Amino acid sequence: MTDQRRYHEQEVAEIFERASDEHASLPAAAEQEGLTLAELQEVGREVGLSPERIAAAAAQVRTRLPVHPRKVWYGNPVGVSREVILPRAATNREWQVILADLRRTFRAHGEVEPHGETHTWRNGNLHAFLEPTESGTRLRMSTQKGGSRETTMMGVALSVFGLVLLVTAGLDAATFGTTFETLLPVLMTVGGGGIVAGNYFRLKNWAAKRESQMDTIAGRARDLLSKEGTETL
Repeated sequence: MTDQRRYHEQEVAEIFERASDEHASLPAAAEQEGLTLAELQEVGREVGLSPERIAAAAAQVRTRLPVHPRKVWYGNPVGVSREVILPRAATNREWQVILADLRRTFRAHGEVEPHGETHTWRNGNLHAFLEPTESGTRLRMSTQKGGSRETTMMGVALSVFGLVLLVTAGLDAATFGTTFETLLPVLMTVGGGGIVAGNYFRLKNWAAKRESQMDTIAGRARDLLSKEGTETL
């Protein structure tokens, strides 16, 4: 399939940076329309870069992983996702290779659900979809951390209840005036804050790990389908 996409200024700069060993003089995208692959290859010839190197660099830019913001709940990362546009449709064997990679990386067997040309793998909140797009095939992965909101709310509630008791202690010194009697609300307040902070860092580490795993799977799937295939799904 001929690449008819137009690459704009930032992408053009990245393509020539990837294709060349040194920072060469880079062409600007023609006005606002950009440059096609054929036009990039023609410019590449003028600066001594082969069409093959330009095409390979353009493919890396075209299929790179888009940045997906984390799903955040009151500052806590509770969901992550990744997707990659694959060079072509996967064969049955290649889908099995990707499926094995998903299971091995996430250490989960999961369930496979074929829906026409779309293939789905699910394990709880963790989902992966191999699906057709207008320009090819896409591998899309997403997950959410179950129970994260409840844990944070429990910590907040514990801290608030502890603070209420501390205020009550200050207003009613006759009842809550001793150090021993104020110890419990202090512990509740500090403990609730610890739960909130601990859950935040736990979720932050979880999100970073899942994103790294998804990036690795997406990269391997893209490399796998960069080779020629014969049998389609």
